[in-house]
Amino acid sequence: MCHGHVYTIVVAKVVGTDEIVGGYNPLAWNNSTGEVSMETNDSFIFSLKNRNIQKLILSRVTDSSSALFYHNSNDQNIDGPCFGNYEFIMHSDVSNFTQDKLCCNHDPRYDTYYEKPIRTTDDFFFYCRL
Repeated sequence: MCHGHVYTIVVAKVVGTDEIVGGYNPLAWNNSTGEVSMETNDSFIFSLKNRNIQKLILSRVTDSSSALFYHNSNDQNIDGPCFGNYEFIMHSDVSNFTQDKLCCNHDPRYDTYYEKPIRTTDDFFFYCRL
């Protein structure tokens, strides 16, 4: 849904929790460009837990050279938005992100482009689009 659009906000709710995660991209998503990192200072990722604004985690770009990553994908229904070096990524192996139960990931091993992790676990998680 984000492919080709600028100024997008990706928002997903983690199933079974009150956690909402997402990110903002001021550039156009374009997975048809091949695997390429995109530069911007204006992107950020976030997590909001338990409907409590005091528990908001806002993580801004610290290395703008790879704030966003565009996958090399011929199928826009598989590879979704990727922030940094997998700090927050959406991926679907089933169909257009509508049936996956293991599609969103935060992997702290790759936290190098945003100031802090948005989750305390590196587990995959179920989500529903908001």
